[in-house]
Amino acid sequence: MTIPVNQPPNHNGSHYADYLQIDRYLTTFMDHQALNSALETGLIDLLSSHQQIDLAQACDCLRSDRLGTETLLALLAVNQVIERQNARIQLTTHFRNILRFRDLLETKIAFSNLVAPDVMSGFTTLLQNPQQFMKQSRLFELFGYHRCFEVTDENMALTRRWMRFTSTYTRYEAAACLAHHDFSQYRQIMDIGGNSGEFSWQLCRQHARLLATIIDLPVVCEVGMQHVADTPEANRIRFFKANALSDQLPDNMDIVTFKSILHDWPEDATQRFIEQAYTSLKPGGTVLIFERSPIQINNQRLPYSMLPMFLFFRSFRTSDDYVAQLQNNGFTDITIQHIELETPFYLITAKKQ
Repeated sequence: MTIPVNQPPNHNGSHYADYLQIDRYLTTFMDHQALNSALETGLIDLLSSHQQIDLAQACDCLRSDRLGTETLLALLAVNQVIERQNARIQLTTHFRNILRFRDLLETKIAFSNLVAPDVMSGFTTLLQNPQQFMKQSRLFELFGYHRCFEVTDENMALTRRWMRFTSTYTRYEAAACLAHHDFSQYRQIMDIGGNSGEFSWQLCRQHARLLATIIDLPVVCEVGMQHVADTPEANRIRFFKANALSDQLPDNMDIVTFKSILHDWPEDATQRFIEQAYTSLKPGGTVLIFERSPIQINNQRLPYSMLPMFLFFRSFRTSDDYVAQLQNNGFTDITIQHIELETPFYLITAKKQ
């Protein structure tokens, strides 16, 4: 059954999709580069702490000459990040307001710039030979699961780098999931491929009775434990180091979740993950899948900020693909909700008999 989607606010009164306002500033390559420079030089910090500044202050902050500073300011102005009033410079009201999503803004800029060389040097290869593209891609080298088994300083540092990206995206996407599913009915939740624990942490923050178990590889779990260690919910979040394809997982769960994990794996692996979820659930328990739909390119150009997601265009499956697997594993009462974020998502739930 497909459920119509309403647009509820999140717990603090703002809409869960408010963060999407940052995308208007991330349309082109030059938008990204100008904003990146303004952020890394401290110009945005200077502007956010002052109502207005003058050109001399901007030059000093950028450590640039007048022409270099005026060039950056012009790029920021045409992108509506700043505005000029006589000789004074200030942030636009809208951009000042969206700085509450600064962590995601910086993540999207950094992630897009990281993968841009892959696209520029290998776009034709991506279309013709995806396996070859993966071998030569910096992105897929960064997401190196083979480094997630042995806990070493080097593996921790490399794993922490890509987990920073995924955790920031999850921080905001989790609100959409929370807005469309009632987690208050559960006590024991298990998140397979739970990464840093960000998704479970967001759920535990809203629901004080939840106890969360995150299943992931050893290095990921080590980084994840550090990620939630200083939060009030840390004592309700445990990390279980395991290979979810082969190891026996904890059981007696009320709900098992897959948040943006299944698309990373081939069909036989996703089938195994769903089998594991069925085994771990209590009778009557719920499995929940929250994933991106396939990228649709219709009458709108893809913005530069979509580069990281675009590289996975072959991986994102339709909801019907997972519904079939759920049915094959004996799940019933399957529901689907479609949710519009920067790309379409769907939320699938099903029950173990």
